[in-house]
Amino acid sequence: MAHQSGPWLTGRTPEDPLVQDSRTNPKSAQASTEHDLASIALQIATDTIRKNVAAICDLDYKHQGTPEAPVWHVCVKAHVLAAADLIAGAGPSFHVGDYADVLKIVSEAKGAGDTCENAFKAIHKVSPVADKDRQTTERCGLAGDLIRLLLTK
Repeated sequence: MAHQSGPWLTGRTPEDPLVQDSRTNPKSAQASTEHDLASIALQIATDTIRKNVAAICDLDYKHQGTPEAPVWHVCVKAHVLAAADLIAGAGPSFHVGDYADVLKIVSEAKGAGDTCENAFKAIHKVSPVADKDRQTTERCGLAGDLIRLLLTK
């Protein structure tokens, strides 16, 4: 399959969660171009952050009135804004071929996880959503890598 070799796999092992995502996504098997792969990676990143927003919002609600509540609000805001930008901006821009705009949006969304992690570090706590932050960072990173390939075409 075309997506099992290429520059986006450089340095990644078969056990890498990003490689696993691409292999388990049914559309990946049908992808034959970098454009197809970038589209799938963008959808995976969007789906991941959408799912993570729901979980983080739920945790934010459960921590209302606690000393950590402001940190949860930072995490919610970062992830909600990233999800909104991916949904409302990246998808439409991708479909019209504005890959520079898509790359900008995906790069900013990738930072949502760092924003949340740093908010918890500021209060000397380990983030309870570190796995979700890592997922967001990795999936947006992969999407960005593939979209970057489209910029050179």
